[in-house]
Amino acid sequence: MTKVFYLMRHGQTRFNEQGRIQGASDSPLTDLGIQQAQAAQAYFQENQIIFSKVYASTQERACDTAEIASGRSDYIRLKGLKEQDFGAFEGHQEYLNPHLFLDGSGYRDYFVAYGGEDNVSVYKRMEETLTAIMEEATSDDTVLVVSHGAAIGQFNANVAHNQLKRKSRFTNCCILKIAYADGKFEVLSGFNPVTSESLFEEE
Repeated sequence: MTKVFYLMRHGQTRFNEQGRIQGASDSPLTDLGIQQAQAAQAYFQENQIIFSKVYASTQERACDTAEIASGRSDYIRLKGLKEQDFGAFEGHQEYLNPHLFLDGSGYRDYFVAYGGEDNVSVYKRMEETLTAIMEEATSDDTVLVVSHGAAIGQFNANVAHNQLKRKSRFTNCCILKIAYADGKFEVLSGFNPVTSESLFEEE
């Protein structure tokens, strides 16, 4: 039995606007971030996508985005959906980030020495959490999950089967439509509701 869900990044935050490393830390949505979440809500409404279940990471920026985009306040908060922890680097400027590997391994284990997480820990907890969500869901459920840039990127690169050629980054409030069947995930499409553009060339 195939089930489908939507995996979405949160809206722009104060740290995003200031170019700061955020991770396990938190900062509120900016006015633009709220507008981005509202654009996602409009996209769902225009496509008659009504969610029966909504999940978000425990971080404020994801919770607020989930509430705006879905129009619901009864969402479920899960720690497994949190952003990667960047340890002592958090709150500092993004230009201090190390080299980003383009093979899907992100920053690998660089941040472990500074009290943060490695990429494997991130995508494994995302896989475990999303699997639990979808195992509980029925085929009639329409599910929204709101998470974070690095966490979604690691899940997409290392867990989900994705044959689509990406043409843009997973910017704030981008949405992936994902199928789940027999313990496996496959990315079906991706959309940026802010720019009204597909994330992938094949769509």
